[in-house]
Amino acid sequence: MEPTTPSRSHDRRRARFGWWWRGGDAVGWGRLIWLGSVGTPLSAALVLRIDEVDGDLLAGVALAHLAAVVLSFWLPWRRWPAWALLAFPVFSTASVAVVATAVPGVSGVYGGFFALCFAYTGLFLPRAGSVVLLPPALVAYFGTLPALSATAFVRAAFLAVAWLVLGELLGLLRRRQQALFRELRVENETDALTGLANRRGMERFLAGAQGGDVLLVFDLDNFKQLNDAHGHAEGDRALRTFGRLLSGELRTRDRAARSGGEEMVVLLRCSTESRCGVELTRRLRRGLESAYPGLTFSAGIAVVDPDRAVDDALEAADRAMYAAKSGGRDQVWVCDPELSGELRPVADSGPSRQDGFVRAG
Repeated sequence: MEPTTPSRSHDRRRARFGWWWRGGDAVGWGRLIWLGSVGTPLSAALVLRIDEVDGDLLAGVALAHLAAVVLSFWLPWRRWPAWALLAFPVFSTASVAVVATAVPGVSGVYGGFFALCFAYTGLFLPRAGSVVLLPPALVAYFGTLPALSATAFVRAAFLAVAWLVLGELLGLLRRRQQALFRELRVENETDALTGLANRRGMERFLAGAQGGDVLLVFDLDNFKQLNDAHGHAEGDRALRTFGRLLSGELRTRDRAARSGGEEMVVLLRCSTESRCGVELTRRLRRGLESAYPGLTFSAGIAVVDPDRAVDDALEAADRAMYAAKSGGRDQVWVCDPELSGELRPVADSGPSRQDGFVRAG
């Protein structure tokens, strides 16, 4: 039998018990911690055959946890800040103090459960979450003890340090893992030549496009002739120059990608129809005139329709770009949504230096 990898195991768990993980992994594990704060002492009482149990109090705590778990399925966890997850370890540690009163004979089993709560905090809460959890956890811990003494306070101090170290170490490990993942994703989604996103990165940012965003498709004119006449090294320099100029013109929330060859795709989050796209092409044309004389581009512009797929806007911008090519190159064409998607050239664009490339010194 083929061994089961962790990812496949995770997928199978999701397929069978996906309802339990509604709200995300942190919420799913938080629900388990809630149940564990009651299940742990109850299981210990059964195993150790402890007769001294306050059944009414234990039943009340169990019902409260059951109600909290049911309520958690309806709460908008994904819209709340990560600090909302603190409800899981805080409620659990408080419940342990109450359960310790109902089952006093198993006070020794709670140390591991407190450590579990701090592990949860380190894995899912923001930085210093363990520090925030420590005061209520210590209050709950003292509530589990049958009596307070100097020895109990010393033991609590050592436990507090261990809990903090556990939570912060797991938090540090999580943050390093996230940083490494971001670096790998950037490397995996970046075009090495231009510094723009590659096709994989383009698919990612297009998936987040919204109605009113503007899409542009650029294609460098006569690029094959440039490669044939001056070599691929010069073609690479032209791509790097255009990529650098394009990156310099974008705002933080805009995105650009090299979709293949000499073609670039840009997503502008300007919500001002096609005007901001036209302004971008004008600035790029002026920049190319000094950075790489003779290099021109053809561009197509389309606006993302909120009622249609972003691929439709991308296809419209692509058609507009090819119309600019067919119209003589060094042009910008727009797919006008007000004219049922009719293609039209921008008024001040038109063919210019099409007699060859002049390489910048």
